[in-house]
Amino acid sequence: MKERLWAFMVMAVLLVACAHIGNTQPAMTCSVAIPEGWKQIPTDEPILFITKDGGYKQFTLVQERPLSKPFQFTQRTIDKGMVPQQAAEVVVREIVSDQNIRNFSLLENVPAKIAGYDGFQITFIFTDEDGFFFKTIYYGFINGDLFYSIRYGATKDEYFDKDLKTFEDILKSFKLMAAK
Repeated sequence: MKERLWAFMVMAVLLVACAHIGNTQPAMTCSVAIPEGWKQIPTDEPILFITKDGGYKQFTLVQERPLSKPFQFTQRTIDKGMVPQQAAEVVVREIVSDQNIRNFSLLENVPAKIAGYDGFQITFIFTDEDGFFFKTIYYGFINGDLFYSIRYGATKDEYFDKDLKTFEDILKSFKLMAAK
């Protein structure tokens, strides 16, 4: 009986360990405070995805990407020497090129400060391929060889205004950490 219990415990530990292989969050050089009641969704990318009620209700996405990494739909990159508005144009072209984005409308494209860094803020609305109507605020800036973005997206009618203040608090908490 003890041998069976021991074998079962070893198998359970191995199964749990295997379930987490490939599901570890890569280290990021930035952080935000996760609000009470919100949860982080694990990814295999250097992305921090947090939500309160699910990604189709509202989310905040923090991402860092090497400048040399091309964007998925346009294959364009952001260059170290770009001014923030040039980087914003690359991002807007990428979003418009996404076949899942429909009825895109850019509401705002302005300079912004993010954690003291010169960057941009774009605000836009769109529908997805399923007809969900979203509003997004997207901040981005270049630091060294990385492009950082932090965005808030939510269903426009129901959640956007309700959770905007929470996103503003998340944005204020954004910081770069010392390189490891």
